[in-house]
Amino acid sequence: MAQIFKDSNAIDSLRNSDFDAVSAYGEVIDNAIEANAKNICIRSFQKEGKRGYCRFERLAFADDGEGMDEGTLGNCMTIGWSSRYNSRDGIGRFGVGMTMAAIHECKRVEAYSKRKGGDWLYTFLDLDEISVGKMDEIPAPSKKRLPKDLADLVTGDSGTIIVWSKYDRQNENASKLLEEAKTWMGRTYRYFIWDKNVTIKIDDNVVKAVDPLYVRLEKTEFPSDTPGTEYETIKFDWPVDAFDAPDHAPKESTVSIKLSLLPEELRPIQGSGDSNAMKQRQMHRNEGVSILRNNREVYYGHIPYWAAAGPGWSHFENIDRWWGCEIHFDAVLDRAFEVKNIKRGAVPSKQLKEQIKELIQPTRDTCLEEVRKVWAANKQKKREEQAHKEDKVKRAGDHERAEQVAKTTPTDSNVIDEGKDFDNEANEFIKKLGDQYDDEQKAALKTIFSAQPFSIMEQTWAGPQFFESHHLGGKSVLDFNMRHSFFEIVYGIIADLEGDGDPYVAAKDLKDLLDLLLIAYAKAETRFASAEEMDAETFLEMLRSNWGQYLMSYVKTWSKARMEES
Repeated sequence: MAQIFKDSNAIDSLRNSDFDAVSAYGEVIDNAIEANAKNICIRSFQKEGKRGYCRFERLAFADDGEGMDEGTLGNCMTIGWSSRYNSRDGIGRFGVGMTMAAIHECKRVEAYSKRKGGDWLYTFLDLDEISVGKMDEIPAPSKKRLPKDLADLVTGDSGTIIVWSKYDRQNENASKLLEEAKTWMGRTYRYFIWDKNVTIKIDDNVVKAVDPLYVRLEKTEFPSDTPGTEYETIKFDWPVDAFDAPDHAPKESTVSIKLSLLPEELRPIQGSGDSNAMKQRQMHRNEGVSILRNNREVYYGHIPYWAAAGPGWSHFENIDRWWGCEIHFDAVLDRAFEVKNIKRGAVPSKQLKEQIKELIQPTRDTCLEEVRKVWAANKQKKREEQAHKEDKVKRAGDHERAEQVAKTTPTDSNVIDEGKDFDNEANEFIKKLGDQYDDEQKAALKTIFSAQPFSIMEQTWAGPQFFESHHLGGKSVLDFNMRHSFFEIVYGIIADLEGDGDPYVAAKDLKDLLDLLLIAYAKAETRFASAEEMDAETFLEMLRSNWGQYLMSYVKTWSKARMEES
């Protein structure tokens, strides 16, 4: 009769599981949390090699949980065995995690465990011994003292220590792996750190919570930062698949979606996410979605096949790092979220993905609009500061060429402001600019206005108008509203071109916006009945307001369509 498994070959196949190093560490931490541990310590024993590359000689995971009795300890390394098999109450379920995680990384796994009032018991698994036929079953647990260099890791009357050795699959420097583990654990177990008072240490350094929403900042690296703005939680019920549902499972279970907009000071300008300060806060990794099963993160990143999940935006972009999203579900929905047996990955089913996308898109659109508004305002402020620095009297922008063309092109005299006194009109206009200019600067502005038929100012204000014109007795001033979406996008395209933007795409976009500018004007004209009578100033004010409002609407529709195309 043939064996079902050829031990050595089967082990080699199992070692090529879908773990990576940090998710393998997570399986041990999951077991500690299931055992009600409050303190989890990871201690590394390293050996320095060539060019400063450090390898693990041993890696020890210790916890002060309830510990394992002899029967549980004797079975804990058996793949497929679990004292909580198929349970949906905690964060474990399948009984394959700890051992498969260990052998993915190393060849020897040792387990010490102690129940309250009991002795330390010990067993082990060694792949080298299996391969030469020396080991064909897990040794029965026996009493054994803790090694001296591990004895201080558990100070209570119960606990477990797992030791990995014969490390043969380390693919990164030890320091880099542990640094990555610190971030991964802080994010994955954040709710246990916050709500269950679980402390995780790596080589005596406390792991800080990492919140992708940037709303709960206690026990994080930056507790004094301004928190983000959290939106009202979105909740909906989803059917529980009967295929592998546990006994007495409900017919439906609630999915909760938490959304937030990160604080303004973290996102002052485009490109902020790549600064060192933002990298310390993990903003450069913050695009995408965090999916949590029973408050334990099982997925983080861009959800696969997002474009196919109904209409809306097709993929996550850099700007998406400035809003956060958590999706919480109960483990009875494992099948709907296609949770892997090692809890590394969770992808919502097609129908569930469509529902989630539809629900979060309006908030996402609101967040991106707010982010771009702040970028435009701060960019304008910088332009004004630069202009002031260059003695351009804070008019901002580079409009001298257009102003010079208007100055040297022969045109008819103004009619609308005929008979008005320039000095009086200019003084009145400058007075409305408020205290942003001192007397000397106001005099300089007046000199500029008097020297040319058109002068262009860049300012920001709330309202639909994208520009205002002021006629000052033969001279005119145009105020561009840099907060208007038209200017936000146009100047964004120009900024991209000044950097490394695609000129072909930019040309097409600018052509679209020029078309929409004139379409909006034509639409604004249609708001006036042919028989309607009004004075010229009232007509022009209404025309500009309608023009700006229609332009804003068209640009919003265009922006949404562009995002869906990209």
